[in-house]
Amino acid sequence: MPHDRFYVDALLEEEVTLNGEEFHHLSRVMRKAVGDVVELVNGKGTLATATLTHLSKDKGILSVNHAETKPPLLPPLTLIQALPKTSHLEWIFQKGTELGVSRFVVYPSAQSEKKDLSENQKRRLHHILIGAMKQCGRLDLPTFEWGLPSLEGTVFFGDLTPGAPLLSEVASLPATLMIGPEKGWTHEELERLRAKGQGVRIAPYTLRAETAAIAALSILVGTPVKP
Repeated sequence: MPHDRFYVDALLEEEVTLNGEEFHHLSRVMRKAVGDVVELVNGKGTLATATLTHLSKDKGILSVNHAETKPPLLPPLTLIQALPKTSHLEWIFQKGTELGVSRFVVYPSAQSEKKDLSENQKRRLHHILIGAMKQCGRLDLPTFEWGLPSLEGTVFFGDLTPGAPLLSEVASLPATLMIGPEKGWTHEELERLRAKGQGVRIAPYTLRAETAAIAALSILVGTPVKP
């Protein structure tokens, strides 16, 4: 993890103000002082070096020395996750970011034990995305949406039905991956999914929801990119 890397949702040009949790991390955890040089990322592909020029009780001001913007290393990869237990969802967000998910979508399926996330839980998930982005060296911050979207493009969904192909045999990018909740899809959900995408087995054995998501993403990021 780049220890001197901080996230700010702003254009990394000339002067940048850092506050909130990232400022707390810079000033109280890393104990940076005026004159120190750090790295800044804005989640939009830009990495900058900047010098801390002002430090007060609630904010830091940094002067940008150099900035460079790079495209993501992977094609678009969406994970649509039926709402699992919150602790499992946090793990999926962290590891999914490290693996290259560009868009997380969460929704309550028919057999999800929970049916909603509080605003505090959504904020925590956003912070987990930021932390994972910085830890793994990514420059693009994944997006997070609530609610089942329309399904377009190449869609794969976890399917335990005998005869479903292994994901490793049919995987390609860019793609959308759909993973069910702990209790699985209902028959009606499977019928709707089959009309929109390709049902796949992820492994020979039945996986927990959080394991299925990470295992499937690992397979997808190692597959060929569609021309």
